[in-house]
Formats: sequence, structure tokens, C-alpha cells
Amino acid sequence: MIFSKALVAVVIGVAGISIGLQGCGGGGGPTPAPSPPAPPPTPPRTPGLKGADAAKWMNDLYYGYDETDSSSPMGLTINLPSAARSFYGNIFCSPYDNPVLGHTKCSGGRCDCRFSAAMYNYGMLVSEGGTFMDSIGRRVGIVFNQTLVQTKWTRCSYAWDGATNNKYNVGCGNGAPGSDCAVDGTAFQNICPSSGKLCTASDPESKLGVCTKFGGTTFSLPAQHSGVFQCSVPGPAIDFRDQDGWTPDQSQVANLREMVKWRMANQDGKDGSPPELKIKMWNEIVLDTRLLMPDVWNDPAIAIPAITYWKGDSIARSDAKTMRDEYCKINKLDAKIPLVAIDWEAVAMNPTTGKPTGNPVFVALDGDNEHEDVEVSV
Repeated sequence: MIFSKALVAVVIGVAGISIGLQGCGGGGGPTPAPSPPAPPPTPPRTPGLKGADAAKWMNDLYYGYDETDSSSPMGLTINLPSAARSFYGNIFCSPYDNPVLGHTKCSGGRCDCRFSAAMYNYGMLVSEGGTFMDSIGRRVGIVFNQTLVQTKWTRCSYAWDGATNNKYNVGCGNGAPGSDCAVDGTAFQNICPSSGKLCTASDPESKLGVCTKFGGTTFSLPAQHSGVFQCSVPGPAIDFRDQDGWTPDQSQVANLREMVKWRMANQDGKDGSPPELKIKMWNEIVLDTRLLMPDVWNDPAIAIPAITYWKGDSIARSDAKTMRDEYCKINKLDAKIPLVAIDWEAVAMNPTTGKPTGNPVFVALDGDNEHEDVEVSV
């Protein structure tokens, strides 16, 4: 799975060779048509985790956060997809050769190549009873490699729902006015009016959407969701524009921990109308799909270590299995990544003390996985 510009380069290279050979030496017969470019080679595949090992890894990250320890896990980054039976049915990125959807196009002016997820731990996105939050009725989850989330893929994060569909700089800047794909000015185009060019992290439209603590120009980190502007916290991919030689911005890597720390310190009580417990409310991690998908192809069992589903929900289990099998087939994984059930009845946070319980929230159930492989580091 590669981006279209790479395919174009291959095609141009083949055409250039053909042109260079025409007119060379006698014979006079017709020039043979050039062969089509060969498909990209499949890189070696790292075996995925065993189901039990994946569940342990997930529980360790889910319960590991310690605000006094800057090296402690922060949680798990999970997307609850709208297309529950297809990983690729959730990839909307126009330059990408999507094997299921083809080249996606503008829809309602929304950001291109933005993949929205959330950070889950024992204290965030939990119910009033301290269980894993069933927040939007979606019961299949895509689990991302947490190290790559923190060090490479994240453009920005939000302590609460950032409403990132129509923001400049791939969901991390100020709101773009356009929602009609036939009219210029949409977040999909991502052209900043101040420059007339593709938005960069330093453009005024981008900086207006960033919290002042992290270099923004106007808005402070919000202690609640309702009634205030949701500014973004930059991540290592905040200024990724598919530049040659780009590397993640290491100065932004620690910012995600700052977001989690802020959220955990400001989520007592209720917010909104009607009022809702703040511990139940959404946070948002904006991943750049253009960075995610090459890593998916290069090492798919490392990029996506597991697919989750709600324990006891037979439809969710079937959907998760279908998604997992499609993902493994397209990415040529002989040994499948595991299915891991979410025990939504397990109390993760003591609702009286706010302390973690350590009860297993993620469990590997008999019959979900058909392989036993060596453990790998994620």
C-alpha cells in the first residue's frame, strides 16, 4: 500500500526508459510497449502479539498512568470506527491508494488525511460506575501502536472533543469557513488565506487554533468542554506536509503528556447542558493518515497491535473479526493480529476514591484467535 505519487514516479521512470531507447540501433521493427510497473515488494512481516500478551500489554498501558512519573504510560489510543467491518473503510485520504475505497474525495469540506482517535485510561472516558465508557454506541475498536502515536503520528491532541472536522492544518488550527466542496476555502483544501498556500504550523490560521501554552496566539487550555474554544496541543507531526526528509518534531513529543495531565486534573464534576460527568467526556488525538498508512504497510502487526470489541456482543465480535481478517489479508499477514475483548462491566476506577482497581478491562477469550506467535515489542 503506497501513495499515488510513488506510483506516478514509477510510471514516469518506466516511460523515461522507453523514450531513451527509441531510435537506438538498426532493425526497424515496432518498439515494444513498456511493461507495467511491478507492484511494490512486501516487506518482512513481524509476527503479532498473542491474544493474552496483547491483553496484558493493553491493561498495563490502561492502568499505568502516574502523574508524578514522566516515563509512565499515558493510556491507549483507540478509534471506534464508523465502518465497523473494514479498517480501510475508515481511511479518507485523497492521495492514498485505498484498496477498498479507492481515492477518496472531498466530503462537506472536511479535513483530508485526518484520523481521529481518543486516549483511554482508567480515569478518562469511564462511566459514573468506573467502567470503560460506551460513549457513542460503537463497539469495535482499532488499537494503535502507542509508541508511534506519541513519537510520530500525532498532529495534535485536545483535552476534550476538538470538533476537528473543519479546522485548518489537518484539524489542529482555527476553523475553516467553507463546507461546500465546490467552493474554495475548505479545510479539505487546507490553504491558509494569509499565505494563499498550503497551511504550515506557523501560519496565523494554524497558530490561532493552538493553546497559548504551546505557542498559540489567543486561547488557553480549556478546563471544560462547553462554552469555550477548544484549542489544540501540538504533536510531533504538527507541521508535516509530506516534505522530503521530514522527521518528527521532537520538541513536541512531551506535549501529549501535558494534555493528559491537564485533563486528569480538570475533570472533576460535571459540564455541559444537560450536565454530564467530565470523566465520561471525549478527548481527541488527531493522527496524520499520510504517516500512519506507510507504517501500516511496512509492519502491519506493529502499527495496529489489536482489534477490540465489546465482550458479550456477538455482532461486535463478528464485525471485529471481519475487520481483522480484511486487514491481515490486504497487508499479507499470515499470522493474524489478535482480537481482544473489552470487559465493559469490569470496574476500572473506584467511583468513590477515583483510584484504579487493576481489574482486567481487556481480555483474550477462547476462540477469538487462531495463532500462537512470538511476542514483539510495541
